[in-house]
Amino acid sequence: MAKINLTEEDLRVLSECINNQTEIPEDLMMKLSPGFFDKLRQSGKFDYKELDKYKVPTIEYAGKRAESVILAQAAITGGAAPLQIVRSFGNDKGDDWKNLIVQGDNLQFLKTCYMNQDPLIKDKVKGKVKLIYIDPPFGTGDEYGGGSGETSYSAKVMGSEFIESLRERLIYLREILAPDGSIFVRIDYHFGHFLKIVMDEVFGKGNFKNEIFINRTSRLKNEGRRYYTSFDSVLFYTNSDSYYFEQQRKEEPFQIELRIGGSEKKEEILGFLRNRFDDLDIEIKGRKMLLRSQRWVEMHASSKKEKNDPIIVFGKEYYPPRKRRWMWKNQEIIKKMEKNGWLRINKNNGLPELKRTWRYLGTDWSDIQGYAQLYDYPTENSEQLLERVIYTSTKSEYLVLDCFAGSGTTAAVAEKLGRRWIMCDFGKHAIYTMQKRILNIAESKKLGSTTKKNEKYGKPPKPFCIVSAGAYDFSRIMNLRKNKDVYISFVLGLFSIMDLPAPSETRQADYSKKYKLPNIYAEKEGNPVEIYPVWDDEYLKNVRIDEEYLQGIITASGGKLKGDYYIVVPETCTVVSDTTLKNSNKEDVDFKLLKFPYKVLEDVSRQFQIEEQPASQADINKLISSVGFYFNENVKIVVERVEGGFKITRFETGILNKNKERFKGFEGLSMILIDKDYDGKVFDMDTAVYAKEIGKDGIMEVEGLGKRSHLIAIDKHGNESKIIKIG
Repeated sequence: MAKINLTEEDLRVLSECINNQTEIPEDLMMKLSPGFFDKLRQSGKFDYKELDKYKVPTIEYAGKRAESVILAQAAITGGAAPLQIVRSFGNDKGDDWKNLIVQGDNLQFLKTCYMNQDPLIKDKVKGKVKLIYIDPPFGTGDEYGGGSGETSYSAKVMGSEFIESLRERLIYLREILAPDGSIFVRIDYHFGHFLKIVMDEVFGKGNFKNEIFINRTSRLKNEGRRYYTSFDSVLFYTNSDSYYFEQQRKEEPFQIELRIGGSEKKEEILGFLRNRFDDLDIEIKGRKMLLRSQRWVEMHASSKKEKNDPIIVFGKEYYPPRKRRWMWKNQEIIKKMEKNGWLRINKNNGLPELKRTWRYLGTDWSDIQGYAQLYDYPTENSEQLLERVIYTSTKSEYLVLDCFAGSGTTAAVAEKLGRRWIMCDFGKHAIYTMQKRILNIAESKKLGSTTKKNEKYGKPPKPFCIVSAGAYDFSRIMNLRKNKDVYISFVLGLFSIMDLPAPSETRQADYSKKYKLPNIYAEKEGNPVEIYPVWDDEYLKNVRIDEEYLQGIITASGGKLKGDYYIVVPETCTVVSDTTLKNSNKEDVDFKLLKFPYKVLEDVSRQFQIEEQPASQADINKLISSVGFYFNENVKIVVERVEGGFKITRFETGILNKNKERFKGFEGLSMILIDKDYDGKVFDMDTAVYAKEIGKDGIMEVEGLGKRSHLIAIDKHGNESKIIKIG
């Protein structure tokens, strides 16, 4: 992949073009898409007429943007979302690859991959992804019910908004897909026809390979005056004509069971079948007769001498064709096939035939399960589906990516098949579900057609990390020197610290005089609140909050500072969490870091609104266009054990609702994640209880709680509480 190098002036021009919706200058276009223009130069011409043969039908709709504008967004925002490891699992061997579960907006993550600057993934992802599988929310407004009638999934993004949001992600996915890579996209009938045109446009019509039909659900129902929708589609595209493809085969013996009467009836039926069919396997169990029919195919043998060496089949020499097939390469294989009944001699022509119980796989995949619900996700793809997709398009150690990861089926199957993987999802429920699924993968079902019914995978997972996506270069999206007061007011509001009407400089002077410290702009519960000065380039780029920084605050205050001291800071500008240090009198100074991700400011700068984490399963996949955010340790919850579950006696979150007011009672609570047997090291989620399931008295009914049961509370903006014991 060619490297993108843009100057500050280039970025300024790009920003103006995007804001004004004007065409980007040609010289800048060449910098943005060097690989594309290199291909034109290689053809010996620079003539757009040469591209006529690549033209495909397109669709136009409100809000559609040029590809160059979409890709320029990543450059303008400085690479979007730096990655931070939240927790790691497995042996850490330095620079060795670790599989990734990324918590954050997938668009921001894809921008980071595209820019190829973050040290965690630099030169490891862009152009290296061999397979992309995504099952995005279908953007239909439909709701899907659970087993007891409750609504459990809702796709709320509709119309052109859905098409453009998906198109934007597909453009970035194409850019990080390997030249010989493949992409599979699951979609339903609502927007499938539009998506096909979009993918023709993004990947090229010539790179369309198949539309595969898969089961939607096994539960058929009467839909009144139309047919019930039984199938979804998977669109299969590649990035070029040079791509890996392993043809798959499908087991397909014909089988039927008959009930028979007495011995006379049995002999009559057997006689009839044996006279009419010579390729039946017949098995009799009591009054049941099981019939299996295979197809017999010629081995393309000859009794005439050919150039190849002969091979013995049932004691007679046969000569294989000049292009030898696998079954002719080893006499031992022939002996085994004879012994196991896989070979016979055709009584009509005297040539050997091979029993075949399979056929090559086509685009009808209705033989496998539709959506599975093993992990409480109503739109959870089955492992059989992903097994076929991954086997088809990858070899061992190839990299697989799913940026709508949900319950993590793609990760689980990739892990079992020995592929490397990256998963991304915004929802905390999804992150903990995937974490649990991978940590416990040894206990899950082994893949493969020869696997026994209850055979387990039996291997521990390879090392993987949970990673958060957030960014820090605010100067690219907000002129902090010009809008310093706006920035200060906004970040104080994030943490419900009420801003005073006086200008920030006036307040800073007053508080600095009181506390003998700079950058104090407010008080929280009578304690100082420092705003980390990101408007200062030195702080933004070079300074990070660590113990030395915090000790410097105590020293600067004359050593007399004590109690709580709050710092509002971008999460990537600190390397420590809440910390307690001693002042000169050996008294505690409790530094409380109010962290937030860069994404909050980027989204607000675009006049987006903060969405909420799901309060029920009905909203899980609403997060496709979410701009929600999360803080660290900013949610407090107290519970007590009661019969059949637990009771919430206190819940607090600092977030505000859309009316800029604090949530009351349990209104700000989204869900409770529960580990019924917490080992004190890894929170291994067993179940998620949604806010709608809380009784008015704060009681949640949960079976199987024990002495080591713990929980995490998540509010509507995705903020997590600490891990606390249940009663």
